[in-house]
Amino acid sequence: MVEYKHYDSSYEAETLKVFIESFVNYPLFWGIFKDRFKSETKLRDFYELLMKGIFRATIRKNDCYIGVADGKVAVIVIVEKPSDKPVGFWDYAVSGMPGVIAKIGLEDTLKFMELSDKTEIVVKGIHEPRWHLYFLAVDPNHQCQGVGTGAIQDFLIPLVRAGGGNLITVTTNSEKNVTFYCKNGFSLIKEETLAYKEKSIGNWSFRMDL
Repeated sequence: MVEYKHYDSSYEAETLKVFIESFVNYPLFWGIFKDRFKSETKLRDFYELLMKGIFRATIRKNDCYIGVADGKVAVIVIVEKPSDKPVGFWDYAVSGMPGVIAKIGLEDTLKFMELSDKTEIVVKGIHEPRWHLYFLAVDPNHQCQGVGTGAIQDFLIPLVRAGGGNLITVTTNSEKNVTFYCKNGFSLIKEETLAYKEKSIGNWSFRMDL
C-alpha cells in the first residue's frame, strides 16, 4: 500500500535517489548527453548533477508529493497547478545550474533549456485551466507493479478533482510511456520530433478531461 504525503526536505536524499534512478536512460536527460562524455562514470556524474538541479528548480514553484511504501519512497508526483508561476532561469540558477554550465558550457546549457521548454509548447498552448503532471518518477524496484497507475488513478485524479480541476496534461519523451498514459485515461494530442544539435528526441503530448 502506498501512502501519499507532501514532500519535505527530510526525504531529500531518498527522493533524489528515486528521481535520479527512475530517469536513467530517459532520452531528454540521459540520451541527449550520452555521447558527450568519454566515460560512463563522467556521464553518470553529470547526469546526477543535472537531475538534482532539475528536481530542486521544479519544486520551487510546483507541488511535490511522495508515495511511501514500507517506509521507503516508491513514487514521486510533481504537479503544476493552473495558478503556479512557471519555473524560470533563476530557479535553475539557484538549484545547481552553474555546475551544469561548468561541465557543458553556457551555450549548450541554454540550448538544453530551450529544448526542455519546447517539450511543453503544445500543452502550454491549451487555453483551458489545466493541471500539469510535471514528473511521475517510480523507484525502479517498484516499476511494473502498478505503482505508477496507482499514482494517477488513486492520487493525482482525486487531487485535481478536489482542487476543482477538470483537465490534466502530461508530456513524455519516451515512446514506451505512450501506452502507459493512454491506458490510464490520457488522450494523445500530438506526436513530434524535437532537435538538440545533431540529436533528435520524440515528444508526445497528452490531455485527460475529467
